[in-house]
Amino acid sequence: MITVPSLHAHQYLNGAMTFCSWQAGWRALLLRGYDKPPEAEEFTTPPTADQLIVLVTGGSCNFESFANGRWQSATYRPGHLGIKAPGEAAKLRWRGAECHSTLQLHLPGATIEEARNELYDGRSRRVSLPSKLAQHDPVLSEAMLALERAARSGAPELYAETAAHFLAVHLLVHHAQVFEPPSGRYHEDVLRQVDAYMRSSLSVSMSLAQLAEIAGLSRFQLLRAAHLIWGETPLRRLTRLRMELAQRLLRRGNLSVIEIALECGYGNPAHFATAFKRHVGVTPSEYRQS
Repeated sequence: MITVPSLHAHQYLNGAMTFCSWQAGWRALLLRGYDKPPEAEEFTTPPTADQLIVLVTGGSCNFESFANGRWQSATYRPGHLGIKAPGEAAKLRWRGAECHSTLQLHLPGATIEEARNELYDGRSRRVSLPSKLAQHDPVLSEAMLALERAARSGAPELYAETAAHFLAVHLLVHHAQVFEPPSGRYHEDVLRQVDAYMRSSLSVSMSLAQLAEIAGLSRFQLLRAAHLIWGETPLRRLTRLRMELAQRLLRRGNLSVIEIALECGYGNPAHFATAFKRHVGVTPSEYRQS
């Protein structure tokens, strides 16, 4: 949920608000459009718990922000982004030959925290969220423009919720600094349990969601851990284990192909034969004959 300071942020800005996603009924994020005058003397916006992303959509100016005891400047043109981290006040000013327009996105701090927990297994990881005066990121730019179009056309809250979660993950992956990265030992222990379960239950139908529940992780966390440790997805590993079992059973020769399919978790022998040929290169019958 957007915090109250973000809702009141427009009161501190030098410019006219031209658009607000709040009027579309969205609460998962806040997107506003502004027309700004050619010049603005120094002013300060208070801190909020939300991440702020500003996209220049028209015009240009020389923009300045006071940070670390000095003024920093950048020339803003359409497509340029400014990013301000939660909890930071902003002292700003600008000067230009023309008016300029912006979209300003307030992304809830709670949404970013939820994404952080998913990315880093819910364990304690210090994350420094970005504050950047001038930044190019086509993903952020296009997403903000798409959000404006969607809000104006009456898209439902689900659109905003989905976009907010995606943008939070994108910021963490591509713009944030993460300290004390997670060690592989934790992932190794968890995946050892998942691997043991798969090997003991190859005849049982199982989904990624079920494997994630066994691991005590989200599906995204499990996929990420499997990629880091195994170099393959859990379901690809499950298929490989089943095909290895199928080859052993075919070599023994005491079970029919249908019985082997069932032992390997395939209720449909045709699906088993297709998977086996894709993995081994020949059909189960051809493998047995060879």
